[in-house]
Amino acid sequence: MPGPWVAPVISGYYERAEFPYDIVARMADLGLFGLPFPEEYGGMGGDHFALCVALEELARVDSSVAITLEAAVALGAMPIFRFGSAEQRGRWLPDLCAGSRLAAFGLTEPGGGSDIPGGMRTTADWWTGTG
Repeated sequence: MPGPWVAPVISGYYERAEFPYDIVARMADLGLFGLPFPEEYGGMGGDHFALCVALEELARVDSSVAITLEAAVALGAMPIFRFGSAEQRGRWLPDLCAGSRLAAFGLTEPGGGSDIPGGMRTTADWWTGTG
Protein backbone atom coordinates (compact mmCIF):
# COMPACT_ATOMS: atom_id res chain seq x y z
CA MET A 1 0.00 0.00 0.00
CA PRO A 2 1.59 3.29 -1.08
CA GLY A 3 -0.06 5.61 1.41
CA PRO A 4 2.55 5.34 4.17
CA TRP A 5 5.48 6.12 1.89
CA VAL A 6 3.92 8.52 -0.65
CA ALA A 7 1.37 10.63 1.22
CA PRO A 8 3.71 12.14 3.83
CA VAL A 9 6.23 13.41 1.29
CA ILE A 10 4.52 14.08 -2.06
CA SER A 11 3.42 17.63 -1.30
CA GLY A 12 7.05 18.61 -0.72
CA TYR A 13 7.91 17.60 -4.27
CA TYR A 14 5.15 19.85 -5.60
CA GLU A 15 6.30 22.75 -3.43
CA ARG A 16 9.90 22.37 -4.63
CA ALA A 17 8.83 21.65 -8.24
CA GLU A 18 10.92 18.45 -8.16
CA PHE A 19 10.42 15.05 -9.72
CA PRO A 20 9.94 12.42 -6.96
CA TYR A 21 12.99 10.30 -7.73
CA ASP A 22 12.90 8.71 -4.27
CA ILE A 23 9.31 7.57 -4.76
CA VAL A 24 10.11 6.20 -8.21
CA ALA A 25 13.08 4.34 -6.73
CA ARG A 26 10.79 2.83 -4.10
CA MET A 27 8.35 1.74 -6.82
CA ALA A 28 11.30 0.15 -8.64
CA ASP A 29 12.42 -1.64 -5.47
CA LEU A 30 8.92 -3.07 -5.13
CA GLY A 31 9.04 -4.35 -8.70
CA LEU A 32 6.12 -2.25 -9.87
CA PHE A 33 7.71 -1.35 -13.22
CA GLY A 34 7.99 -5.04 -14.05
CA LEU A 35 4.53 -6.11 -12.91
CA PRO A 36 3.02 -7.19 -16.25
CA PHE A 37 6.19 -8.52 -17.87
CA PRO A 38 7.59 -12.06 -17.92
CA GLU A 39 10.28 -13.05 -15.48
CA GLU A 40 12.69 -13.73 -18.36
CA TYR A 41 12.98 -9.94 -18.78
CA GLY A 42 13.20 -9.23 -15.07
CA GLY A 43 9.47 -8.72 -14.69
CA MET A 44 7.19 -10.12 -12.03
CA GLY A 45 5.18 -12.31 -14.38
CA GLY A 46 1.96 -10.61 -13.38
CA ASP A 47 -0.87 -9.39 -15.52
CA HIS A 48 -2.65 -6.18 -16.38
CA PHE A 49 -5.07 -6.64 -13.50
CA ALA A 50 -2.18 -6.54 -11.02
CA LEU A 51 -0.85 -3.41 -12.70
CA CYS A 52 -4.29 -1.78 -12.50
CA VAL A 53 -4.57 -2.56 -8.79
CA ALA A 54 -1.15 -0.98 -8.17
CA LEU A 55 -2.12 2.07 -10.25
CA GLU A 56 -5.41 2.47 -8.40
CA GLU A 57 -3.71 2.29 -5.02
CA LEU A 58 -1.10 4.84 -6.05
CA ALA A 59 -3.77 7.13 -7.52
CA ARG A 60 -5.64 7.10 -4.19
CA VAL A 61 -2.70 9.05 -2.81
CA ASP A 62 -1.35 10.93 -5.83
CA SER A 63 -2.36 10.66 -9.47
CA SER A 64 0.94 12.00 -10.80
CA VAL A 65 2.84 9.16 -9.13
CA ALA A 66 0.35 6.69 -10.61
CA ILE A 67 0.69 8.14 -14.11
CA THR A 68 4.48 7.99 -13.84
CA LEU A 69 4.20 4.23 -13.39
CA GLU A 70 1.44 3.87 -15.99
CA ALA A 71 3.28 5.85 -18.67
CA ALA A 72 6.59 4.07 -18.08
CA VAL A 73 4.93 0.67 -18.33
CA ALA A 74 2.06 1.06 -20.81
CA LEU A 75 3.36 3.77 -23.12
CA GLY A 76 7.08 3.09 -22.84
CA ALA A 77 7.96 -0.52 -22.08
CA MET A 78 4.85 -2.33 -23.31
CA PRO A 79 5.30 -1.36 -27.00
CA ILE A 80 8.85 -2.73 -26.82
CA PHE A 81 7.54 -5.95 -25.29
CA ARG A 82 4.67 -6.37 -27.75
CA PHE A 83 6.20 -5.05 -30.95
CA GLY A 84 9.96 -4.95 -30.48
CA SER A 85 12.40 -7.47 -31.83
CA ALA A 86 13.91 -10.12 -29.56
CA GLU A 87 17.10 -8.06 -29.56
CA GLN A 88 15.25 -4.89 -28.48
CA ARG A 89 13.33 -6.74 -25.75
CA GLY A 90 16.54 -8.26 -24.42
CA ARG A 91 18.36 -4.94 -24.51
CA TRP A 92 15.75 -2.61 -23.00
CA LEU A 93 13.22 -4.57 -20.95
CA PRO A 94 15.48 -5.73 -18.09
CA ASP A 95 16.35 -2.13 -17.16
CA LEU A 96 12.78 -0.93 -17.71
CA CYS A 97 11.33 -3.76 -15.59
CA ALA A 98 13.86 -3.02 -12.85
CA GLY A 99 12.99 0.67 -12.91
CA SER A 100 16.64 1.59 -13.42
CA ARG A 101 15.51 3.30 -16.63
CA LEU A 102 12.19 4.94 -17.33
CA ALA A 103 10.65 4.71 -20.76
CA ALA A 104 8.91 7.76 -22.11
CA PHE A 105 6.32 8.60 -24.72
CA GLY A 106 6.33 11.89 -26.59
CA LEU A 107 2.98 13.08 -27.90
CA THR A 108 2.80 16.83 -28.29
CA GLU A 109 4.88 19.82 -29.23
CA PRO A 110 4.27 23.58 -29.11
CA GLY A 111 1.70 24.57 -31.69
CA GLY A 112 0.97 20.96 -32.63
CA GLY A 113 -1.12 19.78 -29.72
CA SER A 114 -2.18 16.16 -29.96
CA ASP A 115 -2.85 16.27 -33.69
CA ILE A 116 -0.17 13.75 -34.59
CA PRO A 117 -1.05 13.25 -38.27
CA GLY A 118 -1.79 16.88 -39.06
CA GLY A 119 0.13 19.08 -36.69
CA MET A 120 3.35 17.38 -35.62
CA ARG A 121 6.50 18.75 -37.17
CA THR A 122 9.17 16.99 -35.11
CA THR A 123 10.67 13.69 -36.20
CA ALA A 124 12.95 11.31 -34.38
CA ASP A 125 15.51 8.82 -35.62
CA TRP A 126 16.46 5.75 -33.66
CA TRP A 127 20.04 6.08 -32.47
CA THR A 128 21.76 2.83 -31.62
CA GLY A 129 24.94 4.34 -30.25
CA THR A 130 27.03 2.63 -32.94
CA GLY A 131 27.93 5.65 -34.96
